[in-house]
Amino acid sequence: MSLRTPLTSFRRTFVSSARSLAEPATTSAQGFSPLRDLLASSSASSSSIPSSSFNPAPISIETQGPSRGYDVHSIPPKADPTIDLFTNCLMKDGKKDEAQKMVSRILSMLNQSTNLPPQPLLKQAIIASSPSIKILSMRKSAKTILTPRALTERQRTRQGIAWLLKASEKGRKGGVSRDQRIAREILGVLEGQSDVFKWLEERHKVAYLNRSNMTAR
Repeated sequence: MSLRTPLTSFRRTFVSSARSLAEPATTSAQGFSPLRDLLASSSASSSSIPSSSFNPAPISIETQGPSRGYDVHSIPPKADPTIDLFTNCLMKDGKKDEAQKMVSRILSMLNQSTNLPPQPLLKQAIIASSPSIKILSMRKSAKTILTPRALTERQRTRQGIAWLLKASEKGRKGGVSRDQRIAREILGVLEGQSDVFKWLEERHKVAYLNRSNMTAR
C-alpha cells in the first residue's frame, strides 16, 4: 500500500470538516444580514432628510422675574416715622401707651378744629418748627468760638418737636391739659403765631454771624 492513499483520504476528511465548521459562520452572517440592511437603510434615510429640519427651535428664556401686582416701594410703613418720634418725645417713664393715647387726643382736637386730616397738619407744624443747623461752642486759646453745623433730617425733626413742646408749656399755669396746650401750639405754628419762629430766627442769625467758623476744627 502506498502512502498517497492515506494522505488523500486525510486531506478529504480535513477539507470536509473545515467546510462543516465554516457553514455555521456563514449562516450566522446571513442571519445578521437583515440587521445590517436595517442599519444601512436607516443611515441612508437620515442622510436623505435635509439637515435644516434638525435645527432645534430657539428657546426663549425670560431674564426678568415674575411680575408683581404691586410696587414694594409704594407700600406705606407700618408706623409713620414723624408720628412715632413725636410719640416718643411725649413719652414719660417708658409709658408709651399713655403717650399714644395723648397723640390720638391731639389729632382728634386738630380734626375737630379744622375739619382737615390731622396728621398732615402735625407734620407741617413740625417741619415749620425744625431748624436746619445747630451751634457748637468750642474753646480755642481762651476764647469761645461758635461754629454752625448742619443737622440730619432726624435731628431737625427732633429739635422741632422739642421747641414745639417747649412753647406749649406757656399755658401750663392756667390749668389747661397738656394735650390741649400742644394742639393749640400746633395751630399757632400753622398760623405763624408762636415763639418757635423767634427761636428759629435767633439760631439762624447766630449761624450767619459765625459762618466763617464752619471750617474751624
